[in-house]
Amino acid sequence: MGLKNIHLLFISLAIATCIGFGAWCVWRFRDAGGGAYLAAGIASFGIAVGLTAYGNWFLKKMKGIRP
Repeated sequence: MGLKNIHLLFISLAIATCIGFGAWCVWRFRDAGGGAYLAAGIASFGIAVGLTAYGNWFLKKMKGIRP
């Protein structure tokens, strides 16, 4: 597995982790309340969006490079 593919794997895992953590935070906010859970959930979803944009940028940049 090349470095490009490993990088894409780690980006994908980071996105999945952010989405999972964001969902957990929103679920905890619904059950326990507290603005910190909601803020952390929104921030986590925002980071997931940023990582998705970074992943797309990385793919475009590496388009001509073989794996």
